[in-house]
Amino acid sequence: MTGEDPAFLAVGLGLLLSTAGFGLALYATCRLHRSAALLLPAGVFVLLAVPPFWSYMTSGLESGLGAFWTGLSWWLLTGTRRGQRPRVTYAAAFVFGLGPLVRPDLAVVTVCFLAAQWWVLRPSRRGVAALLVSAVALPLAYEVFRAGYYGILVPLPAIAKEASASDWGRGAGYVQETLGPYWLWPVVPVLGALAALLVRRTRTQRQARTPGRASRAVLLAPWAAGLLLAGYVVRVGGDYMHARMILPALLLLLLPVLVVPANRFTGVASALLVVWLCAAVSPLRVPFDVRSTPTTFNVRSSDVEGLGDHNPVRTATWVDNWPALPEGRGMLARAERAPRPTLLYFDAERRLHATPMRQDAPYHVVIVGRHLGVTGAAAPLDAYVNDAWGLASPVGAHLALERWSWPGHEKFLRNHWVFAEWAAEHPPRGDLLRAGTSREAVEAARAALACGELAELKQSVRAPLTAGRFWDNLTGAVERTRFRFARWPATAERALCD
Repeated sequence: MTGEDPAFLAVGLGLLLSTAGFGLALYATCRLHRSAALLLPAGVFVLLAVPPFWSYMTSGLESGLGAFWTGLSWWLLTGTRRGQRPRVTYAAAFVFGLGPLVRPDLAVVTVCFLAAQWWVLRPSRRGVAALLVSAVALPLAYEVFRAGYYGILVPLPAIAKEASASDWGRGAGYVQETLGPYWLWPVVPVLGALAALLVRRTRTQRQARTPGRASRAVLLAPWAAGLLLAGYVVRVGGDYMHARMILPALLLLLLPVLVVPANRFTGVASALLVVWLCAAVSPLRVPFDVRSTPTTFNVRSSDVEGLGDHNPVRTATWVDNWPALPEGRGMLARAERAPRPTLLYFDAERRLHATPMRQDAPYHVVIVGRHLGVTGAAAPLDAYVNDAWGLASPVGAHLALERWSWPGHEKFLRNHWVFAEWAAEHPPRGDLLRAGTSREAVEAARAALACGELAELKQSVRAPLTAGRFWDNLTGAVERTRFRFARWPATAERALCD
C-alpha cells in the first residue's frame, strides 16, 4: 500500500506500538495509585535497563504489538469501575479477548484480566454472558477460520515447537540466562517488597473506605497473569532466542509497580533502584556473551556481527549480506529462467544446489529456507520457500520430536522429505549424494507422503479450498493437530502404509 520496504515498516510499527503501549501502561499505573499525592519511579527502571526490551520491540516480531495490547488492556482494566457505560465495559472485554490473537500463550492474560473485570463490576448473569460474548466472539470466529482453512487448531509454530511439551530444567536455565546477565536478581526483592506494600495499602484503603481506592483484584491481575505466563515459559523449556519469551511475563509483573506512591520506604527503594540502574547500564556490567549458554543465543548480536551493520532494518541489508544468499540469488535468477521447474536445496555444508523438479509441480521454483525470513525476502513472489524448520512447513511441523537441542528449533526437515515432495521422480545420483540422502530413502518418504494421515495432512493444505474441504479440515482439526510421524522415511512408511 505504501511502497515502503516491509521490513522497515515492521520496525517502525514495532517502535510506534511499543512506545504507545509503554505510555499507556505508565499512565494506567499512575491512575491505579491516583490517591497518592506523589509518585516515584520503580519498575520503569527495568524497562530502561534491560537491552532485550530495546531490541525485540523493533525486531519485526510480535513483541511491539504484544506490548501495546498489554498496555492498552492494563489501561482499560485500571479504568474499570461500577456504573461505567456498558459500551465501555464491552469494549474493554473485547480488547482483553484479543490476547490469544496476539500470541496464543497470552490467553492466560485474557482470563486473568476478564476475571478482575468481573470482580470489580459484579455483573448479573446476563451481563456476564454479554462480557463473554464480547471477549470470545472474534477469537472464536478466527479459530473456526483457522481450523477450516489450515486444518489445525493452533498456529503451525506451536506444533513445530511442541508448545505442550515439558522441560522444566531447561526452562529454568532460560530464565536465569535472562535475569543473570542484566543483574536483575537484586531487583527482585526490592520490587517484591514494593508489591507487598501495595497489597497492604489496598487493604488499609478498603478498611478506611477511601473514595477512589484501587481494587485489589485489579492490582493482582497482572501479577497472576505474569506468574502463570512465566510458569508456562519455564515448563515448555524457553526458546532459542535469548530472553524473548520471558519479556511479556516480565512486563506484566512490572505493571503495578512501574511507579509507586511516595513515602519513606518507597523513597529508599526508588533510590536503590536508581543506583542499580546506573550500574546496570554502565561498562561495569559484563556484556552478555552469546557463546556462554548451551541453549540460546543473542540474536541481535549474532545478526549485527553476521551482517556487518549495527542497525540492520532494511531488507536489502539482509539479502545482500546474509551468508550463502549472494550466490543463492544468482541461482534463483537462473532457476526462474530455466525451461523446467527447479528445486534449490542445501547440502551439509550449507551450500545451495539445484536439481530438476517434477513437471506437475504447482511452482516453477522451490527453495529450501534454512532462514525463512531472509530466504523469503530474496525469493520471487511466485516461488515457494520450503521452511526447513517446520515453522511454515505443514510436513516439517508434524515430525515427531526425537531429540532435544535448541528450544523451538528441534524439527529439521531433511532432504529426503524435500526431494520426495518436490524433486523429479528419478533425481540424479549426484544430487542425492550432495543432499545427504539415497534413492531408497526418497522412495520411502514419497510412499509415506501418499499414505494414511500424512496424505490427508497434505490434502488439507494443498487441495483446492472447496466448501467440502473446509468442512473436512474443520472436523478433522483435532486429530490433525495431534498427528506426528517419524522423521526417518522407512519408519514412517511402515507406520503409515502397513
